[in-house]
Amino acid sequence: MKKSFMSSTQLGYWSVITSYVCWGFMPLYTREFTDISMLEFFVHRIVWSVVILVFIMLIQGKFFDLLKDLKLKTIGYYFISAILLAANFYIFVWGILRGDITEASLGYFINPLVSVVLGLVILGERLRKLQVLAIVFVVCGVAILGFAYGKFPWLALALGGCFGLYGLVRKLGTLKALEGLTLEMILLLPFVLILFYYLHTQDQLVFGTQGWLIDLKLMTIGIITALPMLIFIFGVQRISMTSLGFIQYLGPTLQFLSGVFIFHEVIDQNRFMGYATVWVGLIIFAVEGLYSAKKNQSKPAEPVMMD
Repeated sequence: MKKSFMSSTQLGYWSVITSYVCWGFMPLYTREFTDISMLEFFVHRIVWSVVILVFIMLIQGKFFDLLKDLKLKTIGYYFISAILLAANFYIFVWGILRGDITEASLGYFINPLVSVVLGLVILGERLRKLQVLAIVFVVCGVAILGFAYGKFPWLALALGGCFGLYGLVRKLGTLKALEGLTLEMILLLPFVLILFYYLHTQDQLVFGTQGWLIDLKLMTIGIITALPMLIFIFGVQRISMTSLGFIQYLGPTLQFLSGVFIFHEVIDQNRFMGYATVWVGLIIFAVEGLYSAKKNQSKPAEPVMMD
């Protein structure tokens, strides 16, 4: 069979891009569940993700090794990342189900700024001159968007902060993508099962009450949740926090476009100006990145064999 080679960094870039394309179109999927409460949607995200991830781990023979090698420090570390992930899940679903798709996209426009700042302050990553110029445009664009919304964008800031911190915690983590995400979901499972029981006692569950087709549809929430996260975590360990920060604009851009053209949310002149300013920054960063990659083309990279 013919073999092709891709550097570890290139594979990381494509993995992260793929995950953000999935998240960019997530509102289309999430809005299919407007007939259930956001609490039940959140419960299904965690429960069925655990089922899928544990199944994959068992097939690969890694599940019991994960449990055997766990240390208290590792559990505590990944409990923090699990809380950040759960907060991001809940806030995002809440925003989408109440119809604030474009404001949710603003949160993920802010998110890369958090990644850039964390990369500079904590990891000591450096920026080139044109990257600094790109950041200036992005900061100005985000400021215009915040002003255009006419209110304190706590939803956007919460989304951006949670996922930016989550990306950093996972980048510093010692477990691989599958093992780490599985552990996070398992740590969340006891709390989610308590919530599931509460919803049952309050007769607020749709699951199990409207037929097997509806139940099957709810189970797919786990697939839509787990697979993009696995791809993202795989990729984020192979690229810099700075690069991650700018790739993350792909997701909110797609969310913005779906909010405007599919769900017909109104975007006034000020909001459009804010988005346009952010996109100018992204173009500058992309062109600079291509130029730098061309200059470094002759340098050897760590190969990853792919079929």
